[in-house]
Amino acid sequence: MNRPVEISSGTILRTIFIILLLWFLYLIWDILILVFLALIIVSAIDPIVDWCQKKRIPRGLAVLAIYILAIAAVGTAISFLVTPLISEIRGLGENFPNLVTKFSGYFQGVQSYATSHNLQQQVSNFSGSMTDRFSQVGTNIFSGTISFIGGILSLLVVLSVAFYMSVEEKGVKKFFASIAPDEHGEYVAELVDRIQYKMGRWLLGQLALMVIIFAIDYAGLLAIGAPYALILAIMAGLLEIVPYVGPIVSAVVAASISFLHGPLTGVLVLALFAIAQQLEGYVIAPLVMKKAVGLNPVVVILAILIGAKLGGVLGVIISVPVATVISEVVKDLVTRAPKDQKIEMSD
Repeated sequence: MNRPVEISSGTILRTIFIILLLWFLYLIWDILILVFLALIIVSAIDPIVDWCQKKRIPRGLAVLAIYILAIAAVGTAISFLVTPLISEIRGLGENFPNLVTKFSGYFQGVQSYATSHNLQQQVSNFSGSMTDRFSQVGTNIFSGTISFIGGILSLLVVLSVAFYMSVEEKGVKKFFASIAPDEHGEYVAELVDRIQYKMGRWLLGQLALMVIIFAIDYAGLLAIGAPYALILAIMAGLLEIVPYVGPIVSAVVAASISFLHGPLTGVLVLALFAIAQQLEGYVIAPLVMKKAVGLNPVVVILAILIGAKLGGVLGVIISVPVATVISEVVKDLVTRAPKDQKIEMSD
Protein backbone atom coordinates (compact mmCIF):
# COMPACT_ATOMS: atom_id res chain seq x y z
CA MET A 1 0.00 0.00 0.00
CA ASN A 2 1.42 3.35 -1.05
CA ARG A 3 1.55 5.98 1.65
CA PRO A 4 1.56 9.70 0.84
CA VAL A 5 4.85 11.46 1.51
CA GLU A 6 4.37 14.40 3.82
CA ILE A 7 6.99 17.12 4.03
CA SER A 8 6.58 19.49 6.94
CA SER A 9 7.36 23.17 6.81
CA GLY A 10 10.15 22.55 9.35
CA THR A 11 11.84 20.10 7.01
CA ILE A 12 11.66 22.61 4.18
CA LEU A 13 13.12 25.37 6.33
CA ARG A 14 15.96 23.12 7.55
CA THR A 15 16.75 22.14 3.95
CA ILE A 16 16.87 25.78 2.88
CA PHE A 17 19.04 26.61 5.87
CA ILE A 18 21.52 23.84 5.04
CA ILE A 19 21.71 24.94 1.39
CA LEU A 20 22.30 28.56 2.42
CA LEU A 21 24.91 27.44 4.96
CA LEU A 22 26.79 25.41 2.34
CA TRP A 23 26.65 28.33 -0.07
CA PHE A 24 27.97 30.67 2.63
CA LEU A 25 30.82 28.27 3.48
CA TYR A 26 31.71 28.12 -0.21
CA LEU A 27 31.92 31.91 -0.35
CA ILE A 28 34.29 32.07 2.64
CA TRP A 29 36.35 29.05 1.55
CA ASP A 30 39.63 31.03 1.63
CA ILE A 31 38.96 32.23 5.17
CA LEU A 32 38.12 28.71 6.33
CA ILE A 33 41.48 27.49 5.02
CA LEU A 34 43.29 30.17 7.03
CA VAL A 35 41.33 29.22 10.17
CA PHE A 36 42.14 25.56 9.59
CA LEU A 37 45.84 26.39 9.28
CA ALA A 38 45.56 28.27 12.57
CA LEU A 39 43.94 25.20 14.15
CA ILE A 40 46.88 23.07 13.00
CA ILE A 41 49.36 25.49 14.57
CA VAL A 42 47.35 25.62 17.79
CA SER A 43 47.25 21.82 17.91
CA ALA A 44 51.04 21.71 17.60
CA ILE A 45 51.91 24.31 20.24
CA ASP A 46 49.14 23.62 22.77
CA PRO A 47 51.08 20.87 24.62
CA ILE A 48 54.04 23.23 25.03
CA VAL A 49 51.80 26.08 26.20
CA ASP A 50 50.01 23.76 28.66
CA TRP A 51 53.39 22.68 30.07
CA CYS A 52 54.44 26.32 30.48
CA GLN A 53 51.17 27.06 32.26
CA LYS A 54 51.87 24.28 34.74
CA LYS A 55 55.18 26.03 35.41
CA ARG A 56 53.18 29.22 36.17
CA ILE A 57 54.16 30.94 32.92
CA PRO A 58 51.24 32.91 31.42
CA ARG A 59 49.85 31.33 28.27
CA GLY A 60 50.13 34.54 26.26
CA LEU A 61 53.79 34.91 27.18
CA ALA A 62 54.44 31.27 26.31
CA VAL A 63 52.85 31.64 22.86
CA LEU A 64 54.85 34.81 22.19
CA ALA A 65 58.06 33.02 23.19
CA ILE A 66 57.27 30.16 20.81
CA TYR A 67 56.60 32.61 17.98
CA ILE A 68 59.83 34.50 18.64
CA LEU A 69 61.90 31.32 18.78
CA ALA A 70 60.32 30.02 15.58
CA ILE A 71 60.90 33.30 13.72
CA ALA A 72 64.48 33.45 14.99
CA ALA A 73 65.13 29.87 13.84
CA VAL A 74 63.71 30.55 10.38
CA GLY A 75 65.60 33.84 10.10
CA THR A 76 68.87 32.20 11.11
CA ALA A 77 68.41 29.40 8.59
CA ILE A 78 67.63 31.90 5.83
CA SER A 79 70.65 34.03 6.66
CA PHE A 80 72.92 31.00 6.29
CA LEU A 81 71.24 29.60 3.16
CA VAL A 82 70.19 32.62 1.13
CA THR A 83 73.64 33.59 -0.23
CA PRO A 84 74.70 30.13 -1.51
CA LEU A 85 71.13 29.48 -2.68
CA ILE A 86 71.08 32.64 -4.83
CA SER A 87 74.49 31.73 -6.24
CA GLU A 88 73.34 28.23 -7.19
CA ILE A 89 70.09 29.49 -8.73
CA ARG A 90 71.97 31.98 -10.89
CA GLY A 91 74.47 29.30 -11.87
CA LEU A 92 71.66 26.95 -12.82
CA GLY A 93 70.04 29.69 -14.88
CA GLU A 94 73.27 30.45 -16.74
CA ASN A 95 73.90 26.78 -17.39
CA PHE A 96 70.32 25.90 -18.30
CA PRO A 97 70.75 26.14 -22.12
CA ASN A 98 73.75 23.77 -21.93
CA LEU A 99 71.72 21.34 -19.84
CA VAL A 100 68.93 21.40 -22.42
CA THR A 101 71.44 20.73 -25.20
CA LYS A 102 72.95 17.79 -23.32
CA PHE A 103 69.53 16.40 -22.52
CA SER A 104 68.45 16.55 -26.14
CA GLY A 105 71.70 14.85 -27.15
CA TYR A 106 70.71 11.73 -25.21
CA PHE A 107 67.67 11.39 -27.41
CA GLN A 108 68.78 11.62 -31.02
CA GLY A 109 65.40 10.55 -32.33
CA VAL A 110 63.65 13.30 -30.46
CA GLN A 111 66.24 15.77 -31.66
CA SER A 112 65.72 14.72 -35.30
CA TYR A 113 61.98 15.02 -34.87
CA ALA A 114 62.37 18.47 -33.34
CA THR A 115 64.60 19.58 -36.22
CA SER A 116 62.20 18.30 -38.87
CA HIS A 117 59.26 20.06 -37.21
CA ASN A 118 61.18 23.29 -36.59
CA LEU A 119 61.05 22.87 -32.81
CA GLN A 120 64.72 23.59 -32.25
CA GLN A 121 64.12 27.35 -32.25
CA GLN A 122 61.29 26.90 -29.76
CA VAL A 123 63.57 24.94 -27.44
CA SER A 124 66.18 27.67 -27.76
CA ASN A 125 63.62 30.35 -26.95
CA PHE A 126 62.39 28.29 -24.00
CA SER A 127 65.96 27.92 -22.71
CA GLY A 128 66.52 31.66 -23.00
CA SER A 129 63.31 32.48 -21.14
CA MET A 130 64.12 29.96 -18.41
CA THR A 131 67.59 31.49 -18.07
CA ASP A 132 66.05 34.92 -17.50
CA ARG A 133 63.58 33.50 -14.98
CA PHE A 134 66.28 31.67 -13.03
CA SER A 135 68.39 34.82 -12.90
CA GLN A 136 65.43 36.78 -11.55
CA VAL A 137 64.63 34.18 -8.88
CA GLY A 138 67.70 35.13 -6.91
CA THR A 139 66.56 38.73 -6.49
CA ASN A 140 62.93 37.77 -5.84
CA ILE A 141 63.46 34.82 -3.49
CA PHE A 142 61.72 36.50 -0.54
CA SER A 143 58.70 37.56 -2.57
CA GLY A 144 58.50 34.02 -3.94
CA THR A 145 58.55 32.58 -0.45
CA ILE A 146 55.86 35.00 0.71
CA SER A 147 53.63 34.20 -2.27
CA PHE A 148 54.00 30.49 -1.55
CA ILE A 149 52.29 30.79 1.83
CA GLY A 150 49.53 32.99 0.44
CA GLY A 151 50.91 36.44 1.24
CA ILE A 152 52.26 38.05 4.36
CA LEU A 153 48.80 39.30 5.32
CA SER A 154 47.42 35.76 5.33
CA LEU A 155 50.37 34.63 7.43
CA LEU A 156 49.71 37.35 9.98
CA VAL A 157 46.03 36.41 10.09
CA VAL A 158 46.87 32.75 10.68
CA LEU A 159 49.36 33.57 13.44
CA SER A 160 46.97 36.03 15.09
CA VAL A 161 44.07 33.58 15.10
CA ALA A 162 46.35 30.83 16.42
CA PHE A 163 47.59 33.17 19.15
CA TYR A 164 44.12 34.00 20.45
CA MET A 165 43.05 30.36 20.27
CA SER A 166 46.09 29.29 22.30
CA VAL A 167 45.86 32.02 24.94
CA GLU A 168 42.64 30.58 26.36
CA GLU A 169 43.09 27.19 27.99
CA LYS A 170 41.35 24.51 25.89
CA GLY A 171 39.95 27.35 23.81
CA VAL A 172 39.39 25.27 20.66
CA LYS A 173 37.60 22.51 22.53
CA LYS A 174 35.42 24.99 24.41
CA PHE A 175 34.47 26.79 21.19
CA PHE A 176 33.32 23.68 19.34
CA ALA A 177 31.57 22.33 22.44
CA SER A 178 29.70 25.62 22.86
CA ILE A 179 28.27 25.59 19.32
CA ALA A 180 27.23 21.93 19.55
CA PRO A 181 23.88 20.83 21.01
CA ASP A 182 24.00 20.37 24.78
CA GLU A 183 23.47 16.61 24.59
CA HIS A 184 26.47 16.25 22.24
CA GLY A 185 28.79 18.76 23.90
CA GLU A 186 30.84 16.16 25.77
CA TYR A 187 31.27 14.00 22.68
CA VAL A 188 32.31 17.01 20.52
CA ALA A 189 34.88 18.05 23.13
CA GLU A 190 36.36 14.53 23.15
CA LEU A 191 36.38 14.41 19.35
CA VAL A 192 38.15 17.78 19.12
CA ASP A 193 40.74 16.52 21.60
CA ARG A 194 41.54 13.53 19.39
CA ILE A 195 41.64 15.61 16.22
CA GLN A 196 43.90 18.23 17.81
CA TYR A 197 46.26 15.54 19.05
CA LYS A 198 46.60 14.01 15.58
CA MET A 199 46.95 17.32 13.76
CA GLY A 200 49.57 18.56 16.20
CA ARG A 201 51.55 15.35 15.87
CA TRP A 202 51.24 15.55 12.09
CA LEU A 203 52.62 19.11 11.88
CA LEU A 204 55.54 18.51 14.23
CA GLY A 205 56.31 15.21 12.55
CA GLN A 206 56.24 16.74 9.07
CA LEU A 207 58.54 19.59 10.07
CA ALA A 208 60.98 17.11 11.59
CA LEU A 209 60.88 14.90 8.49
CA MET A 210 61.47 17.87 6.19
CA VAL A 211 64.54 18.95 8.14
CA ILE A 212 65.92 15.41 8.39
CA ILE A 213 65.47 14.68 4.67
CA PHE A 214 67.07 18.02 3.78
CA ALA A 215 70.07 17.27 5.99
CA ILE A 216 70.55 13.71 4.68
CA ASP A 217 70.23 14.68 1.02
CA TYR A 218 72.41 17.79 1.35
CA ALA A 219 75.20 15.89 3.10
CA GLY A 220 75.00 13.08 0.55
CA LEU A 221 74.97 15.44 -2.45
CA LEU A 222 77.99 17.30 -1.09
CA ALA A 223 79.83 14.01 -0.55
CA ILE A 224 79.04 12.90 -4.11
CA GLY A 225 80.02 16.28 -5.52
CA ALA A 226 76.67 16.66 -7.27
CA PRO A 227 75.82 20.04 -8.80
CA TYR A 228 73.30 22.37 -7.20
CA ALA A 229 73.33 20.37 -3.96
CA LEU A 230 71.62 23.07 -1.90
CA ILE A 231 68.78 23.62 -4.39
CA LEU A 232 68.10 19.90 -4.76
CA ALA A 233 68.24 19.29 -1.00
CA ILE A 234 65.86 22.17 -0.23
CA MET A 235 63.49 20.90 -2.92
CA ALA A 236 63.57 17.41 -1.40
CA GLY A 237 62.89 18.81 2.08
CA LEU A 238 59.96 20.95 0.94
CA LEU A 239 58.39 18.19 -1.15
CA GLU A 240 58.56 15.88 1.86
CA ILE A 241 55.34 17.53 3.04
CA VAL A 242 53.56 15.80 0.12
CA PRO A 243 53.52 12.09 1.09
CA TYR A 244 54.49 9.46 -1.50
CA VAL A 245 54.37 11.85 -4.47
CA GLY A 246 56.82 14.50 -3.22
CA PRO A 247 59.82 12.19 -2.68
CA ILE A 248 59.37 10.63 -6.13
CA VAL A 249 59.29 14.03 -7.84
CA SER A 250 62.38 15.27 -5.98
CA ALA A 251 64.31 12.08 -6.82
CA VAL A 252 63.41 12.27 -10.52
CA VAL A 253 64.39 15.94 -10.81
CA ALA A 254 67.65 15.49 -8.88
CA ALA A 255 68.66 12.39 -10.85
CA SER A 256 67.81 14.02 -14.20
CA ILE A 257 69.94 17.09 -13.51
CA SER A 258 72.80 14.99 -12.15
CA PHE A 259 72.79 12.62 -15.13
CA LEU A 260 73.48 15.62 -17.38
CA HIS A 261 76.73 16.16 -15.47
CA GLY A 262 77.80 12.54 -15.85
CA PRO A 263 76.25 9.07 -15.75
CA LEU A 264 78.15 8.12 -12.58
CA THR A 265 76.94 11.25 -10.77
CA GLY A 266 73.38 10.56 -11.85
CA VAL A 267 73.49 6.95 -10.65
CA LEU A 268 74.98 7.98 -7.28
CA VAL A 269 72.37 10.71 -6.78
CA LEU A 270 69.54 8.33 -7.68
CA ALA A 271 70.94 5.77 -5.24
CA LEU A 272 71.26 8.46 -2.54
CA PHE A 273 67.63 9.54 -2.88
CA ALA A 274 66.45 5.93 -2.99
CA ILE A 275 68.35 5.09 0.22
CA ALA A 276 67.14 8.29 1.91
CA GLN A 277 63.52 7.50 1.09
CA GLN A 278 63.87 3.92 2.29
CA LEU A 279 65.28 5.20 5.57
CA GLU A 280 62.49 7.75 5.77
CA GLY A 281 59.77 5.22 5.03
CA TYR A 282 60.91 2.36 7.25
CA VAL A 283 63.02 3.95 9.99
CA ILE A 284 62.70 7.72 10.37
CA ALA A 285 58.98 8.24 9.68
CA PRO A 286 57.78 5.47 12.02
CA LEU A 287 59.97 6.86 14.81
CA VAL A 288 58.93 10.48 14.22
CA MET A 289 55.24 10.07 13.38
CA LYS A 290 54.34 6.98 15.45
CA LYS A 291 50.92 6.52 13.87
CA ALA A 292 50.16 10.23 14.23
CA VAL A 293 47.79 10.16 11.26
CA GLY A 294 47.11 6.47 10.62
CA LEU A 295 45.54 6.92 7.18
CA ASN A 296 45.60 4.34 4.44
CA PRO A 297 48.14 5.24 1.69
CA VAL A 298 45.41 5.18 -0.96
CA VAL A 299 43.33 7.60 1.10
CA VAL A 300 46.35 9.90 1.48
CA ILE A 301 47.01 9.95 -2.28
CA LEU A 302 43.34 10.61 -3.06
CA ALA A 303 43.27 13.38 -0.46
CA ILE A 304 46.35 14.99 -2.06
CA LEU A 305 44.80 14.84 -5.54
CA ILE A 306 41.53 16.34 -4.29
CA GLY A 307 43.41 19.02 -2.34
CA ALA A 308 45.45 19.95 -5.42
CA LYS A 309 42.29 20.16 -7.51
CA LEU A 310 40.40 22.35 -5.03
CA GLY A 311 43.12 24.46 -3.42
CA GLY A 312 46.34 24.16 -5.40
CA VAL A 313 49.56 24.07 -3.36
CA LEU A 314 47.79 25.11 -0.16
CA GLY A 315 45.18 22.41 -0.75
CA VAL A 316 47.92 19.80 -1.04
CA ILE A 317 49.48 20.91 2.24
CA ILE A 318 46.27 20.75 4.28
CA SER A 319 44.82 17.72 2.47
CA VAL A 320 46.19 15.15 4.92
CA PRO A 321 45.01 17.00 8.09
CA VAL A 322 41.56 17.49 6.52
CA ALA A 323 41.43 13.80 5.63
CA THR A 324 42.40 13.00 9.22
CA VAL A 325 39.51 15.07 10.56
CA ILE A 326 37.05 13.44 8.18
CA SER A 327 38.34 9.95 9.03
CA GLU A 328 37.85 10.55 12.76
CA VAL A 329 34.28 11.76 12.21
CA VAL A 330 33.44 8.88 9.86
CA LYS A 331 34.98 6.34 12.25
CA ASP A 332 32.82 7.65 15.07
CA LEU A 333 29.70 7.57 12.90
CA VAL A 334 30.39 3.95 11.95
CA THR A 335 31.16 2.78 15.48
CA ARG A 336 28.28 4.66 17.09
CA ALA A 337 25.63 3.80 14.49
CA PRO A 338 24.79 0.31 15.83
CA LYS A 339 24.32 1.72 19.34
CA ASP A 340 22.03 4.55 18.25
CA GLN A 341 20.07 2.64 15.67
CA LYS A 342 16.55 1.77 16.74
CA ILE A 343 14.43 -0.70 14.87
CA GLU A 344 10.71 -0.16 15.24
CA MET A 345 8.34 -3.02 14.48
CA SER A 346 4.73 -2.36 13.60
CA ASP A 347 1.86 -4.56 12.65
